[in-house]
Amino acid sequence: MVKRSCIVGILGFCSVYLLYKNIWFSIAGMLIFILYGVMDKKGLEEERKKRIQSKFLDFLMCLEPLLKNSGTFCMAFSEAVSDYKRFHGGDELSFYLDAAVNDFMINISTSDVLIGMAKKMQLEDAYAFAKSMAICELTGGNAVEVTERTTELLVGKIRILCDINTNLSGKVFEQKIITIMPFMLLGLFAVTAKSYLEPLYNTFEGKIVMTIAGVLFLVQWFIGEKITSIKV
Repeated sequence: MVKRSCIVGILGFCSVYLLYKNIWFSIAGMLIFILYGVMDKKGLEEERKKRIQSKFLDFLMCLEPLLKNSGTFCMAFSEAVSDYKRFHGGDELSFYLDAAVNDFMINISTSDVLIGMAKKMQLEDAYAFAKSMAICELTGGNAVEVTERTTELLVGKIRILCDINTNLSGKVFEQKIITIMPFMLLGLFAVTAKSYLEPLYNTFEGKIVMTIAGVLFLVQWFIGEKITSIKV
């Protein structure tokens, strides 16, 4: 989050400086961009979900073979957590998995543990897995088959997302170029033809023009983000 805020702040400072060539406006723009980055909870949550989704799939792939050999689901889950941490270390998902293992140790039911873990993770895939296991527990179903089926569905979902991202990557790159290009041109003119931009920086009418241009750049960026944001 700190890294993201720093990058957003630097981009905000540079963008506003190129539009107004005023250090105080640039600092104000930087603070606004940083504030937006901090308050953009939806964007931060989407980044977190993308980050943890693939790791949760890795954990399920660790869990699936252990269910066939371990005596109980709790034992298989604990062993899978150990295997997962051996490869990924103490990451964000490990925190939720360790909490679930502790709940198993005090004899909380499997369905309650998994549903509680899913609520903490706020991950749709974790909810789906927890509900599947809860139904399995109530009906006496085969936990191995449930886990295999859930893993298969998640793999398919992630493959679809990868295909979408691959197909959209060109458009996303184009959108970024379209956003950056005007500022690159302003920077080029500021270095090679300072007198050309003087009316825009030193007159009231010029500042109005630059403000309108800045608003249009923001609108274009938001529209581009919406178009290239596809969920599965």
